[in-house]
Amino acid sequence: MKGHIMNTNKLNLIPLSLASITILAGTILASTYVSADDNSTVDQISITVPMSCTMSGTGQDSHNANINNGTYTPNIGTTTMHVFCNDNEGFAIYAAGYTGDEIGGENSNKLVGTSASGNAAIESGLATSAGNPDVSNWAMKLTMTQDSGDTTTDNAFTIDSAPNVALPSQAESGATQAPFSNYHVVPNEYVKVAHKNSGTDMTETTGGVKLTTTYAAYISKTQPADTYSGQVIYTLVHPSSHLAPGALTPPISCTTPVPGLKYMQDLTSSNKATILSNMTEDSQYYLADKRDDKTYCVAKLKDGNLWMTQNLDHDIKTDGSVTYNNTTTDLGWNGTSYSTASWTPASATKATSDTAWTTNGGGYYMVSESYDPGELYWNGAAGSYSSESDCATAGGIWNSTNNRCNQISSTGDSHYHLGNYYNWTAAVAMNDSHSYTANNQDANQSICPAGWTLPKSGNNTSNGSFRYLFEQYGWDSGSQMIENPNIWNTAIKLPLSGSWYGSLSGVGNNGNFWSSVVRSSELPSASTAQLYYYNSVNLGGSTRDRGNPVRCVAR
Repeated sequence: MKGHIMNTNKLNLIPLSLASITILAGTILASTYVSADDNSTVDQISITVPMSCTMSGTGQDSHNANINNGTYTPNIGTTTMHVFCNDNEGFAIYAAGYTGDEIGGENSNKLVGTSASGNAAIESGLATSAGNPDVSNWAMKLTMTQDSGDTTTDNAFTIDSAPNVALPSQAESGATQAPFSNYHVVPNEYVKVAHKNSGTDMTETTGGVKLTTTYAAYISKTQPADTYSGQVIYTLVHPSSHLAPGALTPPISCTTPVPGLKYMQDLTSSNKATILSNMTEDSQYYLADKRDDKTYCVAKLKDGNLWMTQNLDHDIKTDGSVTYNNTTTDLGWNGTSYSTASWTPASATKATSDTAWTTNGGGYYMVSESYDPGELYWNGAAGSYSSESDCATAGGIWNSTNNRCNQISSTGDSHYHLGNYYNWTAAVAMNDSHSYTANNQDANQSICPAGWTLPKSGNNTSNGSFRYLFEQYGWDSGSQMIENPNIWNTAIKLPLSGSWYGSLSGVGNNGNFWSSVVRSSELPSASTAQLYYYNSVNLGGSTRDRGNPVRCVAR
């Protein structure tokens, strides 16, 4: 019997194969698995890396040189700029002359004499005597440098080129502007000088790829002895695709981009409904204009449309630096889409130092004219300041003729930036508007970006008109009053920016905004929306020679 038992035991101890073990293990695990109940705790981990983009200069930031008359001096000092930017959409660097703490002014890109008894200046040029050896000029250039021990070019910039436009002082010789990697005219408004379209730059201050600036000057034999000084400002913006000159950061009151859009021109009839559905009514967003990369506050208002909530500030250019066609500007609209069309402006926007307009058509200025008053704001308060001291306290400019404060100069809320003033011919993107003579005739084109247009006015009640918009906010056509005057500050943001007629007038007392509609058969008249003291609206008219602001609405 023992032998039988032992034999049986031997049979039970036959080793299991590897396959058998695997199956057995699987069976055991399956039979002992316990699932989590409803009281389980799940940890979710979220790490946010904040946006951080900085630019710092090292080395010699003040550049000084003694230059004798009739001589040329290159490489007047260098500044090395280091960039740290973790925006994966890239970044860009803009430069502008900054003399007198002013960008875009008459002297912004000049070196101005400091002598109290003189007013001599050195113009910006190519730092050569080409064209006219009697004209002093100075220039800037940028180069990309790399440490000798750094073998990677992952952080490399692209140095930009400027428009190939001859300088007035060098036109006779045929000289043209050079790329910024060579000596180049110092721009008097922000111009992109270098960029990185995509990828981050983690350059440390002691290594990697760096951007270096330097300057040169030619001093003519007739240049008066003096010390001439000026400044150039370099500004980092990101991403590189849509923030640019004139608006280097999103306006302080509009820090949210329109969902799905970067440019105003990207809005089309096919994507408009989707874009609007992702926006909150009366909330403020921003978009950029492709023509000059300036950013504007926009909002979906109660009429269901997308409106600019900031005055148009586009400087009309005649030097070829801006292209006006149906892809950039509101031209060639056929009722459903844009057809091929273009416009060559006859006159550029006048600067603050040039207020003269051309008279034509019996003094009604039917030729296009526009005026840039500079960086002027109205701070939102109704009425005029009663004393010169009050005006000065508010940052305004006192008008001694009628004893009131004409405008407020500020760096505050961009909704109240006065923008540019356009006569009606310029507002409808024409060189001559004599052909529009019929009552309620619609120009159906404008200086607005493509995809946007001037609102309708007068008795027009269609969606996209001033009247329909104002009615949604409680405007009564009989009393001409609006129930909630605060909408000018909280939603529509229409400042009392007055008008221009040889000088600014009515700022702080009224606002006149152009429409696309002819007011009457009387030739010089066109329709406007006229605001008074934030609670009265008159959908009246204005003579076409007046310079009024422009607000655009999406088509």
